[in-house]
Amino acid sequence: MNNEMKIKIWNVFHDYMEYFLIYCILGWVYESVWCCMIYHHRGFINRGFLFGPWLPIYGFGFFIILGIFKILRVKKPLWVFIVGTVVATVAELVASYIIDATIGTPMWDYTGYFMNFQGRIALVPDLMFGLMIWAAICLLQPAIIKMQNRYRNAKIHNICFIVITVLFFIDLISRIWLGSNI
Repeated sequence: MNNEMKIKIWNVFHDYMEYFLIYCILGWVYESVWCCMIYHHRGFINRGFLFGPWLPIYGFGFFIILGIFKILRVKKPLWVFIVGTVVATVAELVASYIIDATIGTPMWDYTGYFMNFQGRIALVPDLMFGLMIWAAICLLQPAIIKMQNRYRNAKIHNICFIVITVLFFIDLISRIWLGSNI
């Protein structure tokens, strides 16, 4: 494998890992700060099963949404919001059944929310997910790509990326020995 090919592979890994980590961190901020402190007034709660400030489900969710949008060729902002809301609602409903079957305890309960279904999904949280998907696809992702292209070779950018990636994997692997943070 020549040097040019190695650089290309590194750049693809770097870009996609960076997307993953950014959305994991933004998901953690949404869950821990917005949901717990602002919306529920319960104070700070680390909503993740990891110790660090990241929720992998948001990183994976972003890739799933991105893939669905590419397949469906969804680009117009209104359709991004509508399709994003529907996909997030279905994903949350399916995830709730999987979590119940595997863990036996619900990770969330929307019972008191307007237009909820079995406490598994509800109108306001699903509209919020649709809004977050719209912001990610229409605003954040283009800005992230622009920043990556601008700072791709900046030493500080690459050092930060490597440090955060290593910390994420240490946290993820340590769950094997230390157990869940929940």
